[in-house]
Amino acid sequence: MTNYGLTKYQIIKAKDKVNFNKDFMQSNGVQIDNKIIPFADFVANSYMNSDRYIAELQHRAWSVYEYATEKDLKNIFFTLTLPTEWHKKKTFKNRLINNKKFGGRKYITTINKIKFLNCKVIQNIPFIEPILDFSDTIDKYTPRNASKELSKLLKKFFDDRAYKSVSNDERCYFRVTEPHKDGTPHIHMSLFVPADKVQSIVNSLNRLFPAPQSKIETDVKSPVSYLMKYVLKTLDDLRDDTDKITNLTLWYLYHGISRFYTSRTFVSLEVYRKLNGMYTLRELTKDYHSESLSIYLDTTTKKVSKIENEHGIIYTPKPVNWYEKLIDTDHTYLEAEFEPLFTSKEKKSINIIIDGEEFIYYKGNVSKTQKMPYQMGYLELYDYFYSLDIDTCDDKHYLYTKNLMIEKGLMVGERSELTAIESMQNEFRLQGDFLI
Repeated sequence: MTNYGLTKYQIIKAKDKVNFNKDFMQSNGVQIDNKIIPFADFVANSYMNSDRYIAELQHRAWSVYEYATEKDLKNIFFTLTLPTEWHKKKTFKNRLINNKKFGGRKYITTINKIKFLNCKVIQNIPFIEPILDFSDTIDKYTPRNASKELSKLLKKFFDDRAYKSVSNDERCYFRVTEPHKDGTPHIHMSLFVPADKVQSIVNSLNRLFPAPQSKIETDVKSPVSYLMKYVLKTLDDLRDDTDKITNLTLWYLYHGISRFYTSRTFVSLEVYRKLNGMYTLRELTKDYHSESLSIYLDTTTKKVSKIENEHGIIYTPKPVNWYEKLIDTDHTYLEAEFEPLFTSKEKKSINIIIDGEEFIYYKGNVSKTQKMPYQMGYLELYDYFYSLDIDTCDDKHYLYTKNLMIEKGLMVGERSELTAIESMQNEFRLQGDFLI
């Protein structure tokens, strides 16, 4: 079995990482409506829910191809490899041998009977401490750094005048990163540009990456199938037995290298995934550009906080207040209380500030905003909690807010289970337990 440059230690660590992640995802989850759902149901990657993961990869590739076909763009397929100093091994008579030009080989330098490993001497003057260079060692030429180097090479192409002469809406691509047998990564890319730009793009690629560093094809009949062939052969069939994971998959996991990338032709994957198949990538992007769909970002975290279409809100995050709950001796689940971020299904409200206070303008009316407790600052949360009337306040909301107070260090005490509220009104009356 090909090890793709992985040592025995690296293979063991990569398998441990997979087993730990799988065990955590399958043994932990959230409780919604008295039903426990493991985290494993929510994620999709090469070794967990791989069917969903592969389906998304294919959808992304076909979306780019359909976009290119609609605009009558032509395909350029090219393979990009790294210069020889990045390759630990080379092929000789159908077998791998050490590459003497590999930049990451070990350097042992002896100065004044002292041995220095993995360094070169820049300057050695008698009676003066020598100047050593540790930058060009085996630590630099790892597969992860090699993948970054490939990205830098591609950026040279993307910054080239030939590529920039093509407008953003008339160019798109998808690409896959794949390892050679010695573990050095290389790239396969399908690029789509107008017919009259094909030759200038090919000339640019040949100038920047002369053969054999690159290989260019312009007559691929089915670009998606051709590239997906490279994508799918990097994926293990784990539908029946996850123990069949191969060194190829372990290579991606250990080095933290992504298989597949596309151009920024469509709305981000974060938005697409949050809508859980409600839109295709092309539909989502089209509606976004036509303003039929609005996406709101949190100004602090820059994460998606709300998505709405012509029918109203179709996504809001559900803030979760977590705590551990023992189910049995074998599994520990995390239970959650959900509080909606937005309750109104109407749209096009506007946030405004009057004399330093936040208000909402909607249909000619101005009303003061009401923050959820998790959105409040320390002093604001303190004042809000102190203003709650324990006799009239919803029990769960009171307990939820109290837990936030404890988390932020505004109150002494232990977090309480949100289901244990039978005697809450007597148990949680505050008797001087604030921190002043």
